[in-house]
Amino acid sequence: MRKNFVLYTLLFAGLNALFAQNTPIQEISGYVFERDTKGNLKPLPGAHVFCVTTQKGSVADQNGFFLISTAQPFPQLISASFVGYESDTIEVTKVNPLEFILRPSTLNEVKLIERKKTNAKSILKVSNVEWISGQELEKAACCNLSECFETNASVDIISSDPITGAKKIQMLGLDGVYSDVLVENKPFLRGLAASYGLNYIPGSWVESIQIIKAAGSVTNGFQSLTGQINAELYKPETVDGFFWNSYISSIGMIENNFITSSLVGKDWKTALLGHYSYLGRSVDRNNDSFMDAIVTNRLSLLNRWRYMSRPDRHIEFSFRYLTEDKLSGQISGDNLSTEEYEFDTPYEVNIKTDQAEFNSKIGFIFDKPFTSAGIISQARYHNQETLFGGSTYSGSQYSLYFKAAFQTTIIDTTKMVKIGLTYSSDRYDEALLLLRPAAPIIDNKHFARSDKFIGAYSELTVEHNPRLSSIFGYRADYSRAFGLLHTPRINVRYKPTDNTAIRVSAGRAYRLANPISENMSYLFSSRNLALENYNSLLPEEAINYGANINHNFYLAGKATSFNIDIYQTDFQNQVVVDIEQTQKLSIYNLEGPSYSKSLQVDFAFEPADGWELKYAHKWNNTQTTYSVETSMGTDYLTKQSPFIPKHRSLVQLYYTTWQKKWDINITLQNVGPSRVPEQGSSDEYIEEYWSKSFKQLDGQITRRFKSLIGI
Repeated sequence: MRKNFVLYTLLFAGLNALFAQNTPIQEISGYVFERDTKGNLKPLPGAHVFCVTTQKGSVADQNGFFLISTAQPFPQLISASFVGYESDTIEVTKVNPLEFILRPSTLNEVKLIERKKTNAKSILKVSNVEWISGQELEKAACCNLSECFETNASVDIISSDPITGAKKIQMLGLDGVYSDVLVENKPFLRGLAASYGLNYIPGSWVESIQIIKAAGSVTNGFQSLTGQINAELYKPETVDGFFWNSYISSIGMIENNFITSSLVGKDWKTALLGHYSYLGRSVDRNNDSFMDAIVTNRLSLLNRWRYMSRPDRHIEFSFRYLTEDKLSGQISGDNLSTEEYEFDTPYEVNIKTDQAEFNSKIGFIFDKPFTSAGIISQARYHNQETLFGGSTYSGSQYSLYFKAAFQTTIIDTTKMVKIGLTYSSDRYDEALLLLRPAAPIIDNKHFARSDKFIGAYSELTVEHNPRLSSIFGYRADYSRAFGLLHTPRINVRYKPTDNTAIRVSAGRAYRLANPISENMSYLFSSRNLALENYNSLLPEEAINYGANINHNFYLAGKATSFNIDIYQTDFQNQVVVDIEQTQKLSIYNLEGPSYSKSLQVDFAFEPADGWELKYAHKWNNTQTTYSVETSMGTDYLTKQSPFIPKHRSLVQLYYTTWQKKWDINITLQNVGPSRVPEQGSSDEYIEEYWSKSFKQLDGQITRRFKSLIGI
């Protein structure tokens, strides 16, 4: 372990030295003026001055002065612009003070050249980042965070089980637990909340989402085996007035969401975000004695505070509380006779959850460009009680998270370094009592563990030239239970043209599994748990590597984009969830190979004003080695992981009228076959069974009004 640490340290230091060599830096300075009515020159503070080639720029100060540092050789084109003024461009051949005199512009005609995209993949970012705006989320009825990806091809939505109605995500051919889901770059989907946590954030609270494929940044932890998903919620400074959203379904499900904000004194602004959903009756429209929808009673509140007086200070804190009670399974009542049940009492699943969380962030912005420091903290309490068919599960989690971060530029603005320290503590206490009526055996298990990690990270971003940029990251995390975990990562972006980006990335990641809470749905199907030693499970470890090509161009004069992603994740260790045997859930450490390969191609085209067409196709090949007990002993067999489609495709047609009064969105998804787990004796050959492909068509029509009552 110590040899590996030294090797990674030397490698990282060598790479830093290789790419951080001094290059001649030129400083271009000058002033931006305007002429008043008397013809005198006056400074134009706030004017934007930038280098046309590198897009690096500066903002003129109160005296109209600007300063740009660049490593580009002369000649260079320097441009100055300001709202309401005509832009000006000067060719610079040597270092001399410049002088811009901008003239007021006359607005003769407004032409709509291109609409702001609601879903975009940046060619400027070094990492493979996809941005989803709030307008994109309005294309589908997003009741919660799990439904915010219905129109997205990078993240797949699946239903984990029909009993609880919980939805999960898949990314790069692996379950969503291998993606690091964050809320404003703070841990969110972790621990006992992994199974149902995506339902805890209402869709109307989400302002935007960023999806990063591959290993991602080391600044947020050693997780993210397949990527990072960060949700930005509405903040006090981005909310004005009062917003209210209501939803009523045909079966009586009622949801209400609201967001409101107000000033508190001169220095603080607060926002209150609320959600309440309720379905108080059992619904069985097909008369099979099972509920068609989950009886739900959920309340969620988020109170945020932001200090507004000092622009060089960032102080905010928030409180979030959730309570949820869900009931599903067979319908109970006098309308059904006992002969309709397999046992004396109906099989019901009742899940009660309480969650409370506190978050804070204190930031300092310094005079030096791109220099800041911050302290982030989070405390969370989570409790879950589950009753299913006479069996019970109870779990509690107490979590603390601290992060101290600092970033600045070194040598010049083309090199930025981030360093930080983190501390996390998670204490789990779980109890499981399995009672199977068909075979009256009581299995009573108690699991308790405490995960404490202290970590340090360093990340260097280097713009070698306008075409080539890279990010080198390394972090080390230590715990008494697992020792030192090394997490090196690298991302490189090359732009052969102004409209094309080629990226390659590689990195290691770890994950601590919570096998009971994450696989509770399998226990609902009367499976017996086979887990000999809970504490013998090792951290999951994997290496992710791959490439991305993103190209923007014009087809028939219309904006078009083409994207290819190819990634592979290789596990060094994995907590295998084995459901290949009848009425058995086996959990053990991986013995043998396990990997996932994912290839995605997507295309976006605007055939006419207001129209947008998207097409995406994805291929997955996910293999896992399973332990097979036979009469001859233990054997190991590598095969396709269950419930992961071999391929998926998405076609989306979107149209919006002028001034966005009407929106029409149609989404067609084709989900390919996936392997169904084998059932039966280990000594007999069972032919593999694959589910059939199916299609899903969704449509939505939106009409916007200035006012419903004419005010």
